[in-house]
Amino acid sequence: SCGIEPAITASTGIAATHIGGMTIHSWSGIGIKTYLDKYDLDKIATREYISKRVNRTRILIIDEVSMLSPNTLDMVDMVCREIKQNGEPFGGMQIVLVGDFFQLPPIVKKYDADEKAKQSSLIPHERYVGNFAYDSGAWERAKPVICYLSEQYRHDDVNFLSILSGIRKNNVQKEHLHHL
Repeated sequence: SCGIEPAITASTGIAATHIGGMTIHSWSGIGIKTYLDKYDLDKIATREYISKRVNRTRILIIDEVSMLSPNTLDMVDMVCREIKQNGEPFGGMQIVLVGDFFQLPPIVKKYDADEKAKQSSLIPHERYVGNFAYDSGAWERAKPVICYLSEQYRHDDVNFLSILSGIRKNNVQKEHLHHL
């Protein structure tokens, strides 16, 4: 440890409780918003407790990132850049995104044309074709280094692990069905 206390967040309340953190929505001040206009961004950035929290953060951890929508990650990026007055991704802070994209995807609302017309130009919604955080502009700009964990520590039953892996990869074999 370098004596730097990271901000520990997660995409869901349950995940946040498990790691002793808070939701990324609460941490960043975006709450339940699905987009930010300039007024929203200014309102969040001028909240003293949000501003202090973001300004003192040098490392931001977001767990269960697979359940985070592209818009949400973009909004967090916008808030960080605005508060830190720094155009670098996430206002120049280091981000650690943790998750498994084979697990639950985010719930992404589909907006109709009228809703899109009302939305801010700060986030160009129409360019999003994907549903995952890695489809966001913030992910693309941050250019994260991807690290794959190759060892599994939760189970030691080889047959059970093989079945789980087959289900996870949508590649269930006859021997898996036999074991089941």
